[in-house]
Amino acid sequence: MNGTQDKEAALLREELAKLLSTLKHNREKVPLDVLKTKYKKGYASLCADIKRKASDYAAKVALNGIRIHKDYLEEAVPIINGTIESSGILKQLSGAAFSRQDIAEFDSLAGTLREKILAGLEPFYEKHLALYITPECLENPDEMPLIYCVASHCFWQDGKWIPLELYKTVAACPQEKSA
Repeated sequence: MNGTQDKEAALLREELAKLLSTLKHNREKVPLDVLKTKYKKGYASLCADIKRKASDYAAKVALNGIRIHKDYLEEAVPIINGTIESSGILKQLSGAAFSRQDIAEFDSLAGTLREKILAGLEPFYEKHLALYITPECLENPDEMPLIYCVASHCFWQDGKWIPLELYKTVAACPQEKSA
């Protein structure tokens, strides 16, 4: 995550953890049937807040940094939604939040969901790979073309994907290679 995304995710996590702590405290002190009747309005409001924050936080964690150019959204969104639906993790996330009020479990499940989404998108990205021939390649036949993913607008370099807009910066300042 970049700095802004890190801060947003940390803030969402903090807010969700606080709401889960409040829910846990309420459930420990007041029977559930009383929460659902006598304190119905406040309890429903708390649950709605948890649902919103949990959804926002899970999305932030699971989808962070996944790049898909707008021209490929129609193809990629069903892959992502299908992966989410078939994973069964949404129900587990709900259980971590509402049944156990466990933010650490929620974090772990959101990370697992992210891994599943990335794995589901791998064939999609592979289908949209291309060779990018630079002027250096044309001048020097030993210079290899770059691998470019048109669906994400990223170059493959040193074992990782570099966004197109950052590639020139990274290429100008290559990382030291370890032996």
